[in-house]
Amino acid sequence: MILVLTNADTEILALRSVLEGLPDGFPAVRAANPTALDTVPDLDGVDAVLVRLLGGRRAWEAQFDALAARCRETGIFLLAFGGEAQPDAELTAASTVPSATLAQAFEYLMHGGLANIEHLLRFVADTVLMGGFGFDAPVELPAHAVLSGRPAPSGGPVIGVVFYRAHVLSGNVGFVEDLCSAIEARGATAVPVWCYSLRPDPDGRVRALELLAERSVDVVVTTVLAMGSARDDDWDASALASLGVPVVQAVAATQPQAAWEESTAGLGPLDVAMSVAIPEFDGRIVGPAFSFKEVVDDGDALGTPVTAYRTASDRVERVAGIALRLAALAHIANADKRVAVVLSAYPTKRSRIGNAVGLDTPASVIDLLHAMVAAGYRVDRIPADGDSLMAELADALCYDREALTPVQLDQVAGRWGGGDYSAWFAGLPAALTDVVTEAWGPPPGEVYRDGNDLVFPGLDLGHVLVAV
Repeated sequence: MILVLTNADTEILALRSVLEGLPDGFPAVRAANPTALDTVPDLDGVDAVLVRLLGGRRAWEAQFDALAARCRETGIFLLAFGGEAQPDAELTAASTVPSATLAQAFEYLMHGGLANIEHLLRFVADTVLMGGFGFDAPVELPAHAVLSGRPAPSGGPVIGVVFYRAHVLSGNVGFVEDLCSAIEARGATAVPVWCYSLRPDPDGRVRALELLAERSVDVVVTTVLAMGSARDDDWDASALASLGVPVVQAVAATQPQAAWEESTAGLGPLDVAMSVAIPEFDGRIVGPAFSFKEVVDDGDALGTPVTAYRTASDRVERVAGIALRLAALAHIANADKRVAVVLSAYPTKRSRIGNAVGLDTPASVIDLLHAMVAAGYRVDRIPADGDSLMAELADALCYDREALTPVQLDQVAGRWGGGDYSAWFAGLPAALTDVVTEAWGPPPGEVYRDGNDLVFPGLDLGHVLVAV
């Protein structure tokens, strides 16, 4: 038996896809994700173990060391690989096959793809276990390319969709196809590009971004993690910024949709860190979660459940809508755009408006307004400094009572008729409206009312609204 342990679920999916193509009499193949294993798996009947650890030995340190010791004691062949494009020295040293054998096996994994996964298994069966099934040499696949099979350009906006090469290699591209189809249904052209990473290569180039630039994309939607890296005290994402277009981070969650829906926190800590917080350093616009990792095979064949990304249709439509609306903005003159700058209101104290630990939010708003003027946006006036800005905002609203004063009502930045609001509110799911009604009473509520209108305080600075 060949046991494959990998913390890349895409590789488990690829293994499941190639099992039926293996010849009669081929050794049984089993797999597991080591992150789900607290101890060394049962090695009864196992002849060879292939371990692939994204993050290296530290990703499964104690268990890997125990596994390596068990393999040495029992004479089980161990082939261990890291997740980078270069061999991992620690894992190579722990392997028990000749270095040339390990190097060639690593070539199959480095290039990836269903054919390479199948022939990796055949290679191990023949050269390590001395079978006679036959195998092909590793086939090199592009590190980046445009996914084929999409319709011809429509003449509308062009939306780039960036995703990991690993999904192509495992056949896990359904979630990308769904997003592209939603974009195309809105009259735009989708350009799906896969890549190993958005980090620059040794020549300083990011080939995937070059493919997008060649096609003059209006917006980029990416599921790939942050490209920036720390240089001294700076975060360098200049290659992405050089496209000069909005970049939307569409979240491909690592949890099932049901778990996401049931959680009051939504995304788990890992997804929040890797798909929300860190991509913001790249200057990306964080969009909603639109795909989720679901079990697509119960694991009878491999001995472990097989997962793949599956989309939620309404979330896909939302991501596509965000991309198309951002693309439309590129064709509107800055002077005609209307921009809202909304500051935080937590904790809810007058003295903490716009609070951000370690940052001077008011000064940042003033700098932003001056930059907008320089870029051609319509800003009729700019407060003298951050203190003046905050004084105006504080005078425009109140935290200690439900109603604004007559002077404040004269200065509100906007109104929403109670009837229109109530009609909109009635169209929301009951699960949402019931909670709001229980806390705030029937629509339109009693807070910030002027007659039957809802009123919204803020500073109207022309085509720029500053609000809390």
